[in-house]
Amino acid sequence: GQIKKLDKAQVPVNDLAVLRGVGVFDFFRTSYGKPFHLKDHYSRFCRSVQTLGFKIPLSFKELEELVSVLLKKNKIQDASFRLVLTAGVSADGFTASQPSFFILVEDLYELPKSIYTQGGKLITYEYSRFLPETKNTNYLTAISLMKHRLRSKAVEVLYVANNQVFECSTSNIFLIRKGKLITPTEGILNGITRQVVINSLAKNLDLRVELRPVKIKELTQADEIFITATNKKIVPIVKIDNQVVGSGQPGPLTQTLMIEFENYLKPQV
Repeated sequence: GQIKKLDKAQVPVNDLAVLRGVGVFDFFRTSYGKPFHLKDHYSRFCRSVQTLGFKIPLSFKELEELVSVLLKKNKIQDASFRLVLTAGVSADGFTASQPSFFILVEDLYELPKSIYTQGGKLITYEYSRFLPETKNTNYLTAISLMKHRLRSKAVEVLYVANNQVFECSTSNIFLIRKGKLITPTEGILNGITRQVVINSLAKNLDLRVELRPVKIKELTQADEIFITATNKKIVPIVKIDNQVVGSGQPGPLTQTLMIEFENYLKPQV
């Protein structure tokens, strides 16, 4: 219930988030001073909380008010917000007494502009997340692969398993083939930006969308590939491992979707 400077905020060392990595979170940003799809982020956060069997810590109206207060307190128009609910303090390392909830305000993270103009690279890794439909705090695999990703000059790690494409470590993936958008539906977190592409942008452009399992071999057959995420928006992908995607340049349909998304973000007059 208190607003504190980041360096003054603390989590007990015997919180199960520290001892066992038990916690859920959600991550959203503001755009032009307004939270982007806040209700959708809140709903997803609530679903994640319920998966752990915990009580939802605040109402949607309370969250709206806190976002406004925190923007004013930090004297900024736009920022990223991270809602975190940990399992709480535990005396025996397994049983939690009282969940701990906090909201972090963070600077907006922006990828280099060259990624959007020239396209980015993905590296694949054999892995499928535990409880992928929840946004839980277990990012051990993603963190352990960070050095490898940076050495490979990749923007993201793409998780694949059992000959199937799932998602990236913090992003969703779309393939474009013969003018159709194709995106996996199983074993993934349903991203909010992904939802906007499917429900708004694709409809506005009269694009057909296929929501279905995606085979690994389809990555080499795609004309274009892009990823979506709250802190990345829409990123064109031109290489996966050593395989060039399409022409090796951001494709025309991806570029159109990028422009449409920027327009979607702008306040409606």
